[in-house]
Amino acid sequence: MQVVGSRSRGEAFALKVMDGSMVAQVAAAVEVMDQLGWLDAGQREALAPRRLGRISNARGLEVGGRRAVFRLQPA
Repeated sequence: MQVVGSRSRGEAFALKVMDGSMVAQVAAAVEVMDQLGWLDAGQREALAPRRLGRISNARGLEVGGRRAVFRLQPA
């Protein structure tokens, strides 16, 4: 479980990744912050490696990738 809040905005969100993967949890948190408009261009660029990435096997061969595939729905 991860809870992220913005004191200046008076907003927060919580998320849980079912398998407990911290890599996926951080990627999802960065995506949510971006979709909520919490990130500026510099922050978006700096956090891009946490959000998108390639997945390699033990031999170093690329076998997949990581990217967010969800869109937040307005309440």
